[in-house]
Amino acid sequence: MKVVIEAYSCEPGEGSEKGVGWNVVCQLAARYQHQLAVITRSRNREKIEEVADERTKDVEWIYVEPPAFFARVKKRGSVGLRLYNLLWQREMKKAAAHYLASHQVDVLHRLTFGSVIPPSLLSGFKKPLVVGPAGGAEMSPPELVADLPLRLWLKDRIRELLFKFGSWLPSTRKAYRSCSVALGATDASVTAFKKLGVDDVRRVPQSGCGDDEVEAFALSRPVDPTPHEGPIRLLTACRLVHWKGVDLAIEAVHKAIVSGVDVELTILESGPERKSLEARVARHGLADRIHFAEKLPALEDVYELMRACDALIHPALNEAFGQAVLESLALGRQVICLDWAGPGMIVTDHCGIKIRPGSREDVVSGFARAIASLPERRQKWEEIQNAAIKRAKAFSWQRLAGEIDQAYRDSV
Repeated sequence: MKVVIEAYSCEPGEGSEKGVGWNVVCQLAARYQHQLAVITRSRNREKIEEVADERTKDVEWIYVEPPAFFARVKKRGSVGLRLYNLLWQREMKKAAAHYLASHQVDVLHRLTFGSVIPPSLLSGFKKPLVVGPAGGAEMSPPELVADLPLRLWLKDRIRELLFKFGSWLPSTRKAYRSCSVALGATDASVTAFKKLGVDDVRRVPQSGCGDDEVEAFALSRPVDPTPHEGPIRLLTACRLVHWKGVDLAIEAVHKAIVSGVDVELTILESGPERKSLEARVARHGLADRIHFAEKLPALEDVYELMRACDALIHPALNEAFGQAVLESLALGRQVICLDWAGPGMIVTDHCGIKIRPGSREDVVSGFARAIASLPERRQKWEEIQNAAIKRAKAFSWQRLAGEIDQAYRDSV
């Protein structure tokens, strides 16, 4: 089939949504032989053309970007990023119109931005439209929101209000009335698509692994059946924004240390909450136990760090999926997370520990108990490693591309 794909985020050698765009395009082109025209950001061009991946040799790449003076908008938090995406979509729509004027196309597909709101401007063309996999309808557990400091409580409430406002807009409902198939990453996003009037809605994981960088790393460095020795080592690997819940991880580590657990935490990445988190660590006197690291230069470096740890701790409040969770499992490392949204869907009791949402005090205590159980879980090191790797294989790029391929076929 001839498909035009909107992929704002699409970059080889990257995780998160950039990796979703790239790996899905590779699978659809190579495994399912679709003729793809992918509209993506101009900033992705150098890396895409550098990699010379055989799987994408027949893909047509169309690069667009808003005028350069709008770039500063993107740096103004999540609202700025969404505004910039809307500006980019206007350029994307022009490029799509130009392409459609001279090519026969079977399906349009909004792949990334992987969010329910805002809708894709591809809906303005009278062609079958597939959207997703997309999240964004996942909201924070209300008990945890109630305990947030005022500044963060306001951020969380504004996010929810903006989603509700965006869903209420007549233009949003009109856009989704033209959607043939919508793929929701979680039950919350599936429900949101249905409320917006999409008839054919399916729950499909937002990401995958296998036949990619994490698999190449795992194959070149097989897991060691011998458990780690010394202090328990934890890692968080996420952008430092409030809804990732890194403050909960810090409080849990502090509580575990007070109870006598020998534990260290490495906080990877950066973000607007970095200074606040550093101040929290300093207040607890944990500078020798909790270390901050900037974004590492390559995914391989992240994977090395994951392998050196006992577990990934990922207390995100409203994550649609959580690529770091999946990568950790693929590398044989268990995950400690909230039993909520995407991570709660991915992690099982065999490959990690899930904490039931509740008040902040209850959640911190739950994470602290999970940390305290890790020395004993070293006795089941090989069993947990194998369970983690097995669970990751249930979320393959091949399976995800197969779901999208079926959506294409059902939409025409």
